[in-house]
Amino acid sequence: MLTTLTLNEFTARLASQEPAPGGGSAAALSGLIGAALVEMAISLTRGRKEFAAHEEMLAAREAALGRLRIDLQLLVDRDAAAFTAVMSACDLPAATRPEQETRAAALQQALREAAEVPLLTARACLSVLETAEAVLGAVNPHAVSDLTVGVLSCHAGLMGALLNVAVNLPELTDQTVADGLRDQARLLRGRAAALTAAIETKVYSVPAFAVMRA
Repeated sequence: MLTTLTLNEFTARLASQEPAPGGGSAAALSGLIGAALVEMAISLTRGRKEFAAHEEMLAAREAALGRLRIDLQLLVDRDAAAFTAVMSACDLPAATRPEQETRAAALQQALREAAEVPLLTARACLSVLETAEAVLGAVNPHAVSDLTVGVLSCHAGLMGALLNVAVNLPELTDQTVADGLRDQARLLRGRAAALTAAIETKVYSVPAFAVMRA
């Protein structure tokens, strides 16, 4: 499993000529890091008496983030497996008509999976962004920079995941499936952009972050 590798091992694998892991796994990892940072901001807030009024809400959000971290960790490996399946389908024999039909069917199934898995990554990243927006005004001010790094990491993960959705769509022969995935990707991108912009505006309005304003 990729997530059992050390940081040095994982990045070396990314930098190598091996086809997987690639951008999709890296996108899931970005989301995973982002989720952990937003959860960190909550952890640094819970139990403090000045935030007691938010304790129940923060506990629920913290639990949700824990589940999202598990999902994103699994997606690091799932994305690599999906791409490997595409490569395996491409290598199937195609000398006869039955072999060609078998190869074509296997390739279409693998391509669909390779588009659907990063869409799951994008959805998970969006859920982290929604959580970050919900807790922003209720977390320790000293952890807001960590939370915002998490937001930016998740937005990068989401955009990276959508790129991996997009690259597979032209190869799908089922246009109904392709159009459905394309529509979902557009909705996720728009919602993520709006959430990230709203969070940045709120955070950068604080005097400490004035240097970040446009």
